[in-house]
Amino acid sequence: MGNFFTSTQIYDNGSLTKEQFIDKFCKKMGEEGYVTCDSDESELSYILKFADSCKWVTITSESYEQGNQTSQKDTGRIAKMLDTTCVNTVVIDSDCAILELYDKSGKKADTLAIGRADDYFGDDIPQPSEKIWKPFLSNGSKWNRFIEICNKDEVFVEDSLSELAPVIGMDSGNILFSAEDAEEDENNIRLGFAKTAVKKEKKLSLNAAFKQIFGDGLKDAGFQIVKGRYPY
Repeated sequence: MGNFFTSTQIYDNGSLTKEQFIDKFCKKMGEEGYVTCDSDESELSYILKFADSCKWVTITSESYEQGNQTSQKDTGRIAKMLDTTCVNTVVIDSDCAILELYDKSGKKADTLAIGRADDYFGDDIPQPSEKIWKPFLSNGSKWNRFIEICNKDEVFVEDSLSELAPVIGMDSGNILFSAEDAEEDENNIRLGFAKTAVKKEKKLSLNAAFKQIFGDGLKDAGFQIVKGRYPY
């Protein structure tokens, strides 16, 4: 039996250091109403994996193992949140891999399949758009090389993914990263987030506003509030 796993590659369009990227990620999560917390208190938990001299940061979560819908939703949200491009990668039984690219709007812009995708898609296998993927080709990489790798039929699709990764500037090892492979080291960062309590602002009534603004002044001038239909 082959491997099943899901992860997302985040394009670091700001060429940030690891620390700067983490700070930015946490700040943007804060703007969405989440604060960092201990893992046992977290509502959302992520593992970020970095690689030296690589403009893509890998992110995954234990929750992704239960299905891809959570991962897809996160990928679109993170792309929009960070104003960048994200690629969600799903490996199915080591037979094929589905890569979905989400643009800055958080919408899915393109899909490509690698490996024995006909077992899952039949004749309706998605073909990659050169316009969408070509801007991410690394220096010296050609589009025909990209297509050649996508069309390979390896015994294990992970081999094709590892070969494709450097063509689009990704790390060969990180593209195969899954939550169950995560180890504690300087390149694997675990982040937990909890939703902050939103305090609803109490609306000020006209009556309360009058008392607040004019009440004290009128009281000093010898007036007092009386009960009635027209108290003022």
